[in-house]
Amino acid sequence: MRILLVKMSSMGDIYHTFPAISDIKKQFPDAIIDWVVEDSFKEIVQWHPQINQAIPIQLRRWVKQRDQHSWREFKTWRKALQTQAYDYVIDAQGLLKSALIAKCAIATSGVDGYDKHSAREPITHWFYKRTHSVDKNQHAVERTRQLVGKVLGYQPEPALNFGINQNFTHIQKNPRKLVFIIGTSWVTKLWATSEWQALTQMALDAGFSVEIIWGSSDEQAIADAIIAACPQATRPAQRLSITTIAEKLVEAAGVVGLDTGFSHLAGALETPTIALYGATSPTKVGLIGEHTHNLQLDEPLDCMPCHKRQCKWLPENSRDTPACMTGIKAGQVWLLLQNKLSQC
Repeated sequence: MRILLVKMSSMGDIYHTFPAISDIKKQFPDAIIDWVVEDSFKEIVQWHPQINQAIPIQLRRWVKQRDQHSWREFKTWRKALQTQAYDYVIDAQGLLKSALIAKCAIATSGVDGYDKHSAREPITHWFYKRTHSVDKNQHAVERTRQLVGKVLGYQPEPALNFGINQNFTHIQKNPRKLVFIIGTSWVTKLWATSEWQALTQMALDAGFSVEIIWGSSDEQAIADAIIAACPQATRPAQRLSITTIAEKLVEAAGVVGLDTGFSHLAGALETPTIALYGATSPTKVGLIGEHTHNLQLDEPLDCMPCHKRQCKWLPENSRDTPACMTGIKAGQVWLLLQNKLSQC
């Protein structure tokens, strides 16, 4: 049985899909699974040992450029995709763009996807041969597992298996090292630098080393501000590859991060992780598993979660920390992290 899975982005969504891949191989050990994914995330998909082939696509760039060269590249990509027929093609993303890409494949039994009440974009159900009802109130991990199970005719077992830890067995755990993930793509998800400084000092005073992961010039500046207040903390000299960051997350005894892909990666790697939430909700897309904890205000504000890149209570283009995040204090995070570490 040959299966094509379409889920092109984002980083966190890809990690959320790994348990469904593990489910398939448990039910059908001989299944051959290919996965269409944005080129920048191909490296991640290839971590799962049950993936036969990661098929990279540059849809984001093609859509942004919208020129003849991009159109020619897309047609070449589609022609290559159609050299292989699939018994099942599953659109696990539920967006118009993913439905259109799924329709490019040769599916001997048609394309499967969410029904109009289950998909993130209801219009997608017109593109599928078969649609499946999956509760939208479930966590994204369970939604994907349920969809794939319904397509292939099995009920997923309760236990989760992300299936990627075996790629990092060469990394030795450091019980006295913590990793802090300070960056995220939305300003509204950021935590105050002063709180990061306070948390870092607590960790250092307790005898831990702290490494701060950054990925942009703005994040590098935040890391430098933390280190200026806590000189024993460190950061990488250069921006790291995804695989190198994964190795650091495996090495760490614990991780504190924001609502960002690398926090989800830490959770998928089963490292004790505290993730901080304000503008977004962890209910459907938060970290999942006994080794994780999604932290937000004990008494949420009326505007939470807004799912906005700009806080309406702050001036336009402000980089100040919104109230939904300022209410989370370093001492609270430290106590939760200590609790998680004590359970390991």
